[in-house]
Amino acid sequence: MVGAVTAMHDGIALANLIYAMPTKTSTDINNIFKEYQEERYPAVMVSFENSQLMSKITARGIIGAIIFFMVTYMPFWLWKKALTKTVRYRPQIGFLPAIPYMGSVMPFVSPSERKARAIFEKQQDAATSV
Repeated sequence: MVGAVTAMHDGIALANLIYAMPTKTSTDINNIFKEYQEERYPAVMVSFENSQLMSKITARGIIGAIIFFMVTYMPFWLWKKALTKTVRYRPQIGFLPAIPYMGSVMPFVSPSERKARAIFEKQQDAATSV
């Protein structure tokens, strides 16, 4: 499941960058893939580390039992801190109307979303002024 969510977030980031691409030259395409990698790599690594931890929790044997015990009896504040790292990456599609943020954790607004949102809002303003 974590891989599927990460793949959807990757798709959103790439779609935002393609939408915000100034021209369709090979240089611009190379640049958006570099930006995409810089933006998504930290979030993917957090997701990968969480996935590794989950595999250890579900592993049979003494290590899995110890980690399962620790996670089960972890204080709520520590559990909340761990989840905050996971749920702060919630990209939005920048070329659609924004969805209001809900919840207690403010999301990290990605650079690709900012770029796409700026172009989208400029086009919306131009359309309403006509």
